Amino acid sequence: MLRQYIVTCLLLLLLFDPSFGRRRSKCQNKEKDSHNFDVLIFTQHWPQTVCYVWKEKSESHACALPKNDEWSIHGIWPTKYHTVGPNFCNQSLPFNASALDPIKSELEEKWIDVENMNDTYSFWRHEWIKHGTCAAILPELNTEFKYFQKGLELLNIYDMKDVLGKCNILPGSSYAVQDIFNAIKKIVGTTPEIGCVHNKEKDEAYIFEIKICFDKNLRLVDCDGISGYPSETCKNYKQVTYPGIVPSYYNVIQI
Repeated sequence: MLRQYIVTCLLLLLLFDPSFGRRRSKCQNKEKDSHNFDVLIFTQHWPQTVCYVWKEKSESHACALPKNDEWSIHGIWPTKYHTVGPNFCNQSLPFNASALDPIKSELEEKWIDVENMNDTYSFWRHEWIKHGTCAAILPELNTEFKYFQKGLELLNIYDMKDVLGKCNILPGSSYAVQDIFNAIKKIVGTTPEIGCVHNKEKDEAYIFEIKICFDKNLRLVDCDGISGYPSETCKNYKQVTYPGIVPSYYNVIQI
């Protein structure tokens, strides 16, 4: 009797609420959509500026910098237009340090944890868990090794020191933000985003990071649809410094 009553109630729900039977699938689709994104943001940061920011937080902080003045990879970030994320997409893809053994030495030179954390892998672990597990829906980035290897490949092609150098924008001087923007667009061919920070000690803006964007086929696209474009941190300054050598008293460790 009870079973017949339950069946009758279910039939009435389906009759008067046609969406009832589809609610579960809608929730499932919503969860799946939360992992979708529009572009991949390839972000490089200038280690010298990262070091300045890190030291401002505490004088006891040490910085790890490349032996040569080079831009370093920050990450490859799957992103929806006009918002941030998705992030932390797949708990079934935990970070596996041994997966990076074949490229570890190269990562230590080009994907540096400037803030010199004690755990060598902490920065890479964070990037993989937060961003890599979202990028993994693409066949070209569907493993930890592929994700980090792709970052190294992109840096090899779009190293911002080389890009800016081709337009005579070199470390150790100040430049108009628009000139930096135009230089990147001229060489790369698409609209970048430039991030800056304010150095309180010297009361000047420093170039901090540069972003270029790719579609899901890893083809270059404009970044003007990403959240925060154009960056307010650079927009407020006519000139920004592209800092050169970090002073030795900054407790610098060369890698």
